[in-house]
Amino acid sequence: MPKYRPRFHTPGTSPGTLTSHPDQPAGEAVLTLVRYDSETLDERPNATLEECLAAVQEQEAAQSSDGGGPRKGVVWLHVTGMPDADLAARLQNMLGLHPLALEDVLAGSQRPKVEQYEEHLFVVLSHADYTGLDLHLYQTSLFLKGSLVVSIDSCPSELLGPIRTRLRAGGRMRQRGADYLLYALIDLAVDHKFPVLERLGTQVEEMEASLLANPKPGSTIRIHRLKRHMMLLRRALWPEREVLSQMQRGDMEPAISRKTQVFLRDTYDHAVQAMDLLETYREVLGDLQNLLLTAASNRLNDIIRVLTVISIIFMPLTFIVGVYGMNFDREAGPWAMPELGWAYGYPAVMLAMLGIAVGMLWFFKRRGWI
Repeated sequence: MPKYRPRFHTPGTSPGTLTSHPDQPAGEAVLTLVRYDSETLDERPNATLEECLAAVQEQEAAQSSDGGGPRKGVVWLHVTGMPDADLAARLQNMLGLHPLALEDVLAGSQRPKVEQYEEHLFVVLSHADYTGLDLHLYQTSLFLKGSLVVSIDSCPSELLGPIRTRLRAGGRMRQRGADYLLYALIDLAVDHKFPVLERLGTQVEEMEASLLANPKPGSTIRIHRLKRHMMLLRRALWPEREVLSQMQRGDMEPAISRKTQVFLRDTYDHAVQAMDLLETYREVLGDLQNLLLTAASNRLNDIIRVLTVISIIFMPLTFIVGVYGMNFDREAGPWAMPELGWAYGYPAVMLAMLGIAVGMLWFFKRRGWI
């Protein structure tokens, strides 16, 4: 998928049209169902939407039998990999997810945002994968509908393992509702960028030390690659900070409780910290690029100065040998280059040329030109 160009529907396509991602083969998305409360935890890898729907219905029935009291548990459906249009349509029909939100999911290049629909809350984030010399950004889509949380991660690798580990260990996450699980997923997506920033920062520091010791023109390619990576991260971090700023306000109640908004403020601080680090690294890279350009300019000036000195030194020498290269007849008169008949004429001219060259070098050195 192109790094800089988002994908669009054909102009005139009806809003909410579900079209499969062209780069994602059908059938690669894997569903994992997790159902838990303060006392039990049930994990079902390779689950089906029917199992998820049954779990949601059981959860709603349990809540109804409790007289509308606090929810007794959370149902979490995680989709690993980009779903195709058929799976998205089934998510719409069986779980009641909005088609406009699912359209953003299938686009795979949606800008981070938060949308509050009538039936559910929809959040788009991204996470970074930095392997080798390439940085890839993957879209993470989150739905919060009552006690149901649906997470769709376009990256085929496993990202949410730490959340499952925390659920198995019990503790605070098992005691709280679905909005806290949503917070945990958002917090993981934001914190996952810190190792990437740390690696980028290490490369920037190494490059800074290398360029200060010996600026090399070939470093331009590395600087450009790092600046491109930071530009991609900035495209993700900047709107994510706005998303978290919006979610920690009271506009999202009752979907997100006030107790969970406190934790979202902490995640917002993490996003601001990550943004500050990124901006610092970008400024350092800009300074290094200017340093490299200045070093290249100084090197070019040194080369031109040396060539200029050599040219100036050879100007009088060229004049002298040019004069003595003229074909005058010595027998024509006493002033027709009489020194050509002198026994010491040749060494005298060579010594004169050498003296002129040494004298000019001494003069240039005294004036500080070389």
